[in-house]
Amino acid sequence: MKRSFYRFAIVFLLFSGIGFFACNQGATKRNKARQKRFVVNTNKYLKVANFVSDTARKKIISEETLLPNGEKRAIGFKSLPQDNDDFRNAMLDNVLWNGASVAYSDFRGASMRSAKCDESNFNHGDFRVADIRWSMFNRSLLYNCNFSQAKLFHDHVNDSRLDSSDFRGANMFGMTGHRASLRHCDFTNALMKDVEFTHADFSYSKAIHTRFIRAVLTSSKFDNCDLSESDFSGAGLEGVSLKNTKLINVQFNGAHLQEADFSGADLEGCYFFGAEMAETNFTNTKNIPEIIKKHLVDGKMTGVVFER
Repeated sequence: MKRSFYRFAIVFLLFSGIGFFACNQGATKRNKARQKRFVVNTNKYLKVANFVSDTARKKIISEETLLPNGEKRAIGFKSLPQDNDDFRNAMLDNVLWNGASVAYSDFRGASMRSAKCDESNFNHGDFRVADIRWSMFNRSLLYNCNFSQAKLFHDHVNDSRLDSSDFRGANMFGMTGHRASLRHCDFTNALMKDVEFTHADFSYSKAIHTRFIRAVLTSSKFDNCDLSESDFSGAGLEGVSLKNTKLINVQFNGAHLQEADFSGADLEGCYFFGAEMAETNFTNTKNIPEIIKKHLVDGKMTGVVFER
């Protein structure tokens, strides 16, 4: 009797060990597959503003650019800003340009920190590698501007129009733009951590590999966008519209997604661990993760995602 018991115990332990090893191997393979999927080749993107070398910066600033009519820009004067001015490398900290018009002007490499430029016109401006931290551009025209690799740390663009602008590689940390219009923009590889853009419109924009960590984006529109490889961990996305948007390999871990609308979006490879949902809409959504799919009621989910 004892021999039979010991035989059974040995066989049970042997198969238990094999089963555990197989499960562990399976989990390891899944984790490796996930890690591999999130290895992104960032060399194909413009570097974030803080990592641009002096050599690259000088090259960007020195490149000669002309006005649409083929003419050169005139050197700008801080005390009398005008359209078509050249302010490259200018020291413009603390300028009071409220109501000014400096459309089609060149601000590459300029230092424009703590500037007051509310209700101003900067459309078609070139702000590449400029330092524009802590500045005010509320209720201003900033459409068709180039802010690539610029430092926009804690700038304010509330109620402003920034459509069709280039923000690739821009440091937008802590920027505020409630009710701003940012349609058809490119935010690829930009840093948008801790930004506040509530009731803003980002429709038809591109934000690939963009960091929206802890961003407050309540009731904003991201319809028909490409947000692939971006990170919305801990972001406030209550009431956000993401209709027909490409969300390949996007992270929504710990995000607040109450009443968000994912209808028609593509969620291939997305992660929602710890995300909070209430009446979150997944109607006609493609590639819905199984953990969410099994909790859907009439195409909507309410609850917290506890599984990875």
